[in-house]
Amino acid sequence: MTRTNRGRTVLLCLCALGAFAAGCGDDEPMGEPDMGTTGPMDLGGEEPDLAPTERDAFVPPGGDRFVLAAGDWTLPAGTEGYRCVRATIDETIFVHEFFPIAPLGTHHTVVTFDTTPSIPDGVEECNATTNAPDMIYGSGVGTDPLTLPDGVAVKIPAGSQILVNLHLFNASGEELTGNSGIEVVTYAEASVEHEAEVLLGGPVGFSIPARTEGHVIDGGCTMQDDVTIFGMMPHMHEYGVYMSVEAEGTTLFDGPYSFDNQKYRIFDEPLQVSAGTRVNVECTYDNPTDRSVGFGDSTLQEMCFALLYRYPALGDGVFCAF
Repeated sequence: MTRTNRGRTVLLCLCALGAFAAGCGDDEPMGEPDMGTTGPMDLGGEEPDLAPTERDAFVPPGGDRFVLAAGDWTLPAGTEGYRCVRATIDETIFVHEFFPIAPLGTHHTVVTFDTTPSIPDGVEECNATTNAPDMIYGSGVGTDPLTLPDGVAVKIPAGSQILVNLHLFNASGEELTGNSGIEVVTYAEASVEHEAEVLLGGPVGFSIPARTEGHVIDGGCTMQDDVTIFGMMPHMHEYGVYMSVEAEGTTLFDGPYSFDNQKYRIFDEPLQVSAGTRVNVECTYDNPTDRSVGFGDSTLQEMCFALLYRYPALGDGVFCAF
């Protein structure tokens, strides 16, 4: 069967994953994946294009909405760079919804946390590979909020340091300044039925030959325990044209791929899988260039990942590949 999806979909550019998998990429528009019945939930009309702080968010009883981490930055004309924002939390929180703070110049963000930080809080220059061990969210240009299913939240323990890796890009002829980061909606602990985590599944170390169309790379991830997969997002770079993701005969994604339109999909019916189950990821590429394209972090390289949200949180690492 094919799993349909619900909830807000989220445009995402996961381009600072180097700490987990040696790289990612940049942006290039393509087409929209044809997901049939998938898409945004009916909100009674087209949702206006508002800044994150202007959107309405339902705050559950006992929960809260606040800026988890954000920092000021300045970028000279015609340049790009990375800034890392670190902020330590004093109490354990359970995040149910993520709101990116992404003014003009914010190309993408990756949000991770470290339970044993060694670097002081603050904002500093960094690079794409500067990430903490546990990833909880990512966003790109135009990203909408991500809402997890009812009763599901990501736990961040007290004393953890949030690390927001900002990829900044200033295409203008003038200096650009802004404040970027992440805002969240939390659950009260009593409202949490399932603690979730993020897992990246897919092949690494591959190469796409020059002047090829329809070149297929496959791989995936084997679950180490019984888990429930409730959402996913496909991720490739500009040469990716199609992806399919399957587990135990259930199709999680099967359609054309757009680097410019990478979206989280929250399933109507979560998929329960047992230990040893393989989530199979297959990516198709067109390489019109005269050079081979290998795995890596730039637009000139490629990736093939399914970003999987699952529960319970096993804490066995964000990266899983075969």
